[in-house]
Amino acid sequence: MTVPITLLLPSDLLLRGPISQTLTIGLLAPVSGLMGVAGPSIINCAILAAEEASAGSDTALELVLVDAGSDPNDVASEVDLLVGTGLVDALVGTHTSNVRRAVEARVADRVPYVFTPPHEVGSVAPGSIFIGSNPEDHLRAPIAWLARHRQVRRWALIGNDYVWPRQMHEAAGDVLSDLGQSVVLNRLVPIGQVDAAQLIDEVRQAGADAILLSLVGRDGIEFHRGVTQLGAGEAFVRLCTALDENCLVAAGGDNSGELYSAMPSFILQDDERHQQLISAYVARFGLVAPLPASYAEGCYDGVRLLAALFDSGLLQSHAAGSAAARLIAGQRSGAHGPRSGWHRGERLPMALARAVGTDLDDVGALAVL
Repeated sequence: MTVPITLLLPSDLLLRGPISQTLTIGLLAPVSGLMGVAGPSIINCAILAAEEASAGSDTALELVLVDAGSDPNDVASEVDLLVGTGLVDALVGTHTSNVRRAVEARVADRVPYVFTPPHEVGSVAPGSIFIGSNPEDHLRAPIAWLARHRQVRRWALIGNDYVWPRQMHEAAGDVLSDLGQSVVLNRLVPIGQVDAAQLIDEVRQAGADAILLSLVGRDGIEFHRGVTQLGAGEAFVRLCTALDENCLVAAGGDNSGELYSAMPSFILQDDERHQQLISAYVARFGLVAPLPASYAEGCYDGVRLLAALFDSGLLQSHAAGSAAARLIAGQRSGAHGPRSGWHRGERLPMALARAVGTDLDDVGALAVL
C-alpha cells in the first residue's frame, strides 16, 4: 500500500528540523509568477513520483515546497537557508533558468540539484544534473519538419528577455541558416510586457511567414490570446518552445491549425511509458486534476532520478552529475536494475504537436537531422 507523501513548507521544516532515515527533497516549483499556471500539475507529479519511490525503498521521502515563481534572488536565499542548515538532502527544480542560475550560485555542489525543463547551454555547477533538452536539440527536428511540411521560410523570433530565450534565439539562427531558412525579426520582450498587437504588427512588417516563440508561461498565454482576438491565428505558422497543455487551456485553445508546440512530451502520446504515467496520475488525483503536461512529467522524472541516486549509493563516491551518468549507464546494462525506479535511461527525443482546440496532437515521428 502506498503511503501518502509529506509535503512541507520551508517554515514547517525549520520549526521541526530534520528526521533521520528520511530523504528530504526541496521541490522548486512555480506556485506564482511566469510559470505559475504549470505549478499545480508539477507539484502533483512530484508527489506521485515520491510516493512511488517510497513504496520501493526502505527510506522515507518527503518534499519541501519552495515557490520558484518568486524573484530569483529570493528563491536562492530561501534554498540557501534550507541547504545551509542541512534540512534538505537534494533539490529538484522545474522553473525558469534565471532562477536556476541564482540557486546554483548560492548552492554550488553542496547537494544534488536536478533541473528538469529544457535548458540553455553553458557551464554546469558540479552538483547540477540536467535532464531536459538543449536549444539545438529542442529546435532542429521541429523546424525541419515545419520547413518541409508547411513550406515556411521567413521566421520571426519572439521570446522573453532572459537567459534561456536568448540562447534559443542564438541556436535558432544557426539551425535556420543550416536549413536554408532566414530570420527577418528578432525580438526579446521583458517579462510581463507582452503587447500582442504590436508584436503581430512587427511580424507582418518584417514579412515573416512563421514565428518561433520562446515566450514562457503567462506571457505566452497572453500572446496567443491576443493573436485570437486580433483574428491573426491563420496568418502565420507559430512554433512554441514552452507551450504545454495547461498553457494552451489557459489561452482558450486554438483552432487555427497554425499553432505548433515542440516539447519533450504531450499528454496524447501513446507510448507505453507515457500512458502508464498518465494512468497512475489519474488514479492518484482524479480526472479533474491539473493536466500532467510536459513540465510536470519532467519533474516526475527528476524526483524519481534523485530517489534512485540515493538508493543506489553512487552519491557516496561520485559527484551528482557523474553519479547520474553512471546510474543511467548501469540501467542500460542491467546494473542498478528495476529497483532504481528511474524510468528514463536517456533523454526523450523532441516531439512536435499541433494545437487542436485545447489538445496538442502529436504530428508523429520527427526525422533526426
